[in-house]
Amino acid sequence: MPFSMTGYGRFRLEDDPSYIITVEIRSVNHRFFDVSIRLPKNYSWLEEKIVKQIKPLLQRGKVDLYIAIEERPKNPHCRLEIDQRLLADYLHEVKRVQKQFRLPGKIGMEQVLLIPDLFVKKEEVNEEALENAVVQAVQGAAERLLAMRKKEGEIIAADLKARIHRLEQAIADIEGLASELPSIYQEKLTKVVNELLGKVDWDEHRLAMEVLFYVERSSITEEITRFKSHLEQFLSTINTQGPIGKKLDFIAQELHREINTIAAKTTELSVSRYIVEVKSEVENIREQVQNIE
Repeated sequence: MPFSMTGYGRFRLEDDPSYIITVEIRSVNHRFFDVSIRLPKNYSWLEEKIVKQIKPLLQRGKVDLYIAIEERPKNPHCRLEIDQRLLADYLHEVKRVQKQFRLPGKIGMEQVLLIPDLFVKKEEVNEEALENAVVQAVQGAAERLLAMRKKEGEIIAADLKARIHRLEQAIADIEGLASELPSIYQEKLTKVVNELLGKVDWDEHRLAMEVLFYVERSSITEEITRFKSHLEQFLSTINTQGPIGKKLDFIAQELHREINTIAAKTTELSVSRYIVEVKSEVENIREQVQNIE
């Protein structure tokens, strides 16, 4: 059963003694796996671990993952430190401006203390315990996301199956009409030749050969056979496990190609009506499979 690539999951972990961890995951359709993770600045070291955790679960889609880590008020293991990188960047830029514009003055502690966000909280973190807690919260959010993607995938699959069954009926109708096309073409061509040549003598055998040649070139039997085969492949694929979106997309493209060939080779109005219906359904299928993992 296919999974949709669109979904949302949220999980809040509150049983950790030092932190409350909230994880939100959103995903939308994308050709490949693309993840964006937002973490508090002090916990960026967790990102690599989270990517390795989430990638096997969500093999395709654009994934946005937000993690909030709130420290509990009773956490005593915290101290203030100066953000030395921020301070170095600030001093470097001030000296550059002073030199460029030949500005007098010196930077003292009073100016340094006015730098926004200069002080950061440094917590004495049990990194292993925090990492395990974050992994647990991410897993919880991912499971809820997957549940939503599975539910939507089931809805999409049901819609696609209904469309495939309509295509089966439409192509069967086209196949039934196609068996009548040779005699229709022969009758029309003979009539045109008679009108053009009038009473002029002409080789009936040669005409019959030309009509047969035209009819063979206009035959859509092979295209119908391939179209029906693609429908069978589509239904077989949609019932398999694992990522199937790319394969379904390929089959849908083949259906589109075959019906376009049939349309190009057939001008009979009785068939054209069904071709329009088939083209519309195939186009809807091509759009739907873009959201399948």
